[in-house]
Amino acid sequence: MRALALVKPGHVEVVERPVPTFTPTEVLVRVLGVGVCGSDLSVYDGHRQVPELPWIMGHEAVGEVVAVGSQVTGRQVGQRVVVEPNYCCFTCAACLAGETSGCLNRVIVGMTSPGLLADYIGLPAAFAHPAPRELDLEELICLEPYTVGVAASRRAQIQAGQSALVVGTGSTGLLLIMHLVEHGLDVYFVEPSAERAQLAEELGAKPFDPSSAPPIDQVFETSGTVPGTQSALATARPGGNVTLLGLAAEPAAIVPSAIVRNRLTIRGSMIYDHPIDFDYCMGNPPRSLKKIVRGEFPLEQAQKAFASARTVPGKSWISLVPMGENS
Repeated sequence: MRALALVKPGHVEVVERPVPTFTPTEVLVRVLGVGVCGSDLSVYDGHRQVPELPWIMGHEAVGEVVAVGSQVTGRQVGQRVVVEPNYCCFTCAACLAGETSGCLNRVIVGMTSPGLLADYIGLPAAFAHPAPRELDLEELICLEPYTVGVAASRRAQIQAGQSALVVGTGSTGLLLIMHLVEHGLDVYFVEPSAERAQLAEELGAKPFDPSSAPPIDQVFETSGTVPGTQSALATARPGGNVTLLGLAAEPAAIVPSAIVRNRLTIRGSMIYDHPIDFDYCMGNPPRSLKKIVRGEFPLEQAQKAFASARTVPGKSWISLVPMGENS
């Protein structure tokens, strides 16, 4: 089968690999498409180390079940599925507490375990979620990163009528904006890219102007930058919530007395918890996903997909199926 491998930082190639085997508790899935994510770009650039090179890329996969293990129930051949690419152990303290995003033994697909950009993949059946039938393939590609934003909003306990600010409108930020708007929040954004800002406005958010915006109840930082983090902390109203999704790696200047005096609640939101967040998203898909998808590339143009992903506003993805099979 074909697979896409990182052979050196900044360069991917289509390689041949054997079709994977699968266990009695797993399913074999024919991959139809894989989204390109910021964490993928960290691997592509060489900033995030992987166990070996060549390394199979990708984790935001959608596919079709072609075989099921003997102990699998609830999954059938021919079923479209969205992959949850973080496999928790179900036995550690975090898992037993229902906080699987903090699983001590988590398998991080595409980072600690080979990725999903291949014609076929084998994976635990519990992490292959039956896809909403009303969505096209390009929309299904968005559901894994959409779930990241849904989990953040659940943890922040958003409410209709609240004001919200999203700092950074990459694909995660845009999908979060979509979720917040559809749930009745008054949404603002901060984004230096004019193209991304335009897309955020098309989704129903407004550029943030501190001179005219209302006090902000909920701030979500998705840019993963130090300035973005500091802006988020400075913008929330007294008594407001700040939720950090971005993975800024450098220290940020924080004044503890300002946090105390403003009575801020600050939380980190890491991916999602199994199975509640995916279950919610599969049962309640958003309405505007087609607006997010802006870059589709065949597998043979994967190099271009990764090289251009930071400049393409919205979501980029790589198709592994012939033209015309994407519906």
